[in-house]
Parts: sequence; C-alpha cells; structure tokens
Amino acid sequence: MLLKKIKYIFNIIRSAKISIKLTIVYAFMFSLVLLLLNAAILFGVKYYFYNQANKQIEDIQTIITNKLISKINLSDKELLLDIPSKENVSIKITTKDGKVLNSSEGFDYKIKESHDNEKKSKSKEKHLEDKERHLVYKSVDLQSGKNGTVNVQIVKDMHNEYDFMKILFGVMAIADFIGIIASIIVGYMISKRMLKPIDYITKTAEKISINNLKERINVKGPDDELKRLANTFNKMIDGLQGAFSKQAQFVSDASHELRTPIAVIQGYANLLDRWGKDDRNALEKSIYGIKLEASNMASLIEKLLFLAKGDSGTQLVEKKEFWLNELIDEVVRESKLIEKNHKISSNRTDAVKILADYKMIKQMLRIFIDNSIKFTPNDGIIDVSAEAQDKSVKITISDTGVGIPKEEIENIFDRFYIVDKSRSKENGGTGLGLSIAKWIVNMHQGDIAVESEEGKWTKVTVTLNLGE
Repeated sequence: MLLKKIKYIFNIIRSAKISIKLTIVYAFMFSLVLLLLNAAILFGVKYYFYNQANKQIEDIQTIITNKLISKINLSDKELLLDIPSKENVSIKITTKDGKVLNSSEGFDYKIKESHDNEKKSKSKEKHLEDKERHLVYKSVDLQSGKNGTVNVQIVKDMHNEYDFMKILFGVMAIADFIGIIASIIVGYMISKRMLKPIDYITKTAEKISINNLKERINVKGPDDELKRLANTFNKMIDGLQGAFSKQAQFVSDASHELRTPIAVIQGYANLLDRWGKDDRNALEKSIYGIKLEASNMASLIEKLLFLAKGDSGTQLVEKKEFWLNELIDEVVRESKLIEKNHKISSNRTDAVKILADYKMIKQMLRIFIDNSIKFTPNDGIIDVSAEAQDKSVKITISDTGVGIPKEEIENIFDRFYIVDKSRSKENGGTGLGLSIAKWIVNMHQGDIAVESEEGKWTKVTVTLNLGE
C-alpha cells in the first residue's frame, strides 16, 4: 500500500510542470542543506559543552588531589568549598568499603564503580543518563594518609546545557520550517520567472505553420541558454521559411515550364484531329512538334527528378578514382562530333587522378559545354582545361560567347533562372542545368567561380579536391 502511494506521488511529480519540478528539487536541496547545517551546529554545541564539562572535572580532580596531598581531613566540609556552586558539579568521596566520607549537598547519583586501582588510574570521563538526566562523571581512586585509598566521584549535571540545546533545536526547527516554506514560495516564483521565456517560445511555436513563418521569438535579457535556444529556433524558422519559399517557387516554376510543352502538344493534337487525316503536311508538322515537345518535357522531368533526389538526400554518389584528363578528352571529343559550328578545344589537361563520381563529373562538364555552345556564336571558341595544383585541380570552361551581365552572375545557378529568356527558349533551355552542375560540385566539396564580360567572353572555374 505504501509503495503504491509512493509510486502515485512520483507519477504526479513526473507529470507536473517544469516549474513545479524545479521548485520541489530546490526545496528538497535547501531543506537537506538546512538539516545538515543544523545537525552540524547541534553536534558542535554538544561537543563544546561536553568538552568544557570534561575540563571542569579535570580541574576539580586536580584541586582535590592537591588537598589530599596537604593532608586535609576528608570529612571536613571545607574540602568542597572551592567547588563552584553554579557549575552543577557534585562530588562524593567514599572509602574502599563504601563508607561515605564527604559529599556535595544533594548528591543523589547512583554510580557504581569497582575499586580496581589499576583500572581507575586509567579511567576517563564517562557519560551517563540517570533518571533522564545527562551526566558527565569520573570515578578515580586516590591515596590519603588517614583513610588510605579512597574513591572520588565527580559528577557534572548537563541539565542546563541540554535545556539550552532543546531551545536551540526548537528555534532551528521553526527557522527550518519558515525557511522551507519561503524556499518553496521563492523557488516557485524564481522558476516561473526563469521559465517564462519557454512559455513565450511555446506560444510563438504554436502560431507558426506553413502559412505563417513570419513569427520570431524575441527573448530579452542576458545571453544565457534560453536566449541561445530562441536564437537557434529563429535560425531554424529562417531556414524553413527559405526552404518553403524555394519549394513554392520551384513548384510554381516547374508547373509553368511543364504547362508550355503540354499546351503545345495539345495544340498539335487538335491540329491532327482537325486536318491531320487529310493534310499530309499538317500530319508531319504535328508529329514533329509533338515529338520535340515530348522530348523537352522528358528532359525537364529528368532534371527535376535529379534535383528532387538531391534535395531529399537520396541521390546516389558513387566515388571512385579515375584520370580526370582522360574524362575531359572524352567529353571534348564527343562534343566535337556533335557540334560542328564551334571550335571546341582543350589547350591544357594535366594528368591527374581524382576521387569522384565519374558520371556526375561528366554530366557537369557536358552542362557547362552545352551552355557555352548555346550562348556562343558560330565559329566561336570553347576551351576546357584542367590545371593540377597542390591538393586540388582547377577545371576551366571558357568561351567567346555573349557573356553575362555582372548583376546576373550571382543568380545564374538558381533554379529556372534564365538570363536571356527569348534566346534560351530558342535553344530549349529550362534554367535547371547550371543548378544541377552546382549541386554536383557541392556534393564533391568543390567551389565554382564565374567571370564574364558582357558581349565578349565567359569563364567558369571549378575547383575540386584530389582526395576524399
């Protein structure tokens, strides 16, 4: 039954608010410190009192011993006159056969001690409880001239000291009770105030949704853990807002790009339905247009899937060692076979091995070369070079094309971004190629730098590490 009650209490505490938990812990620790401190004080006071009592007994023993040496009559009442009456010290002197020779007035302590001289010579102060009285006593055998060996009992009654300790204990108990109550109240107020920013964070977080990412947490005060938590939360929301904005823009742009070929295909399908059965020219034109737009749409979907896999972290990157110069020679050779209207060359290709995904690096090179072909007039020059450095390699794709305006360079890797939209449409561009190329470079921990002069030339430099 008791275990069930304890378990029930623990379950209540476990499900309580953090402020209440902190208050309970604070009050418990404060109470424990108070109890230990009070126990230490009481123990110290008690030790002091007993130590003083022992010194008093030793002093009285010395006085009586000196009087015995002076051969004072042990039955003389003057023997005990030097004993302070306010110290609650009583003395009894008995012979070996138990006859009382002298004693303090009102000595009623029943202390039985044997007359073993050997043991008594080594005796020390002892503690005794007699009728709920706390006593410190010493029983010692001394030699007297007339009575021979006598037993001297010196008893210190600790009644006053224990009364003081009882009062001290009561005062401490009341102070502890007040202190614990005060610690609970103050602890709860402090914990509520300390955790107030968390309530504010919680309420702000509840307001945040996909449709409302403008809310931010403004925690005032010192740069503590809660403020750092709020700043981290704000940075997370900034990232989410940016991601959602890009996603919304991505979906919008993708929908727009897909709408055009679908509309064209529908137009040609309607043309076929109306005239294609009888008009051979309309039939061939419609078939060609549908095939072209279907091819463009398939290419667009393939690029979108590539980027979607990259964003979700499911795009597989298979790194292996290969000769970069051989790959560049292969891509340049294939490009020359496809494109006859431009001068595609490779002025410098240092022999260097890199650890990378072969297919992705080849795809990246094709994207940059195809982009140069689109925006370089006929008979223009396109060069692909590789220069080995200490722990990296620089791949440079340069052309003598139309160039890129300075204000546009920082945007060319954005998805669906097209500098010259009319010219890009003529060449079937979607604005995704450079985004894919940049993603590939980022996945290989590389860097891209673009330099261009509008109307004259463009140079793209990709820096890749040779190792992992």
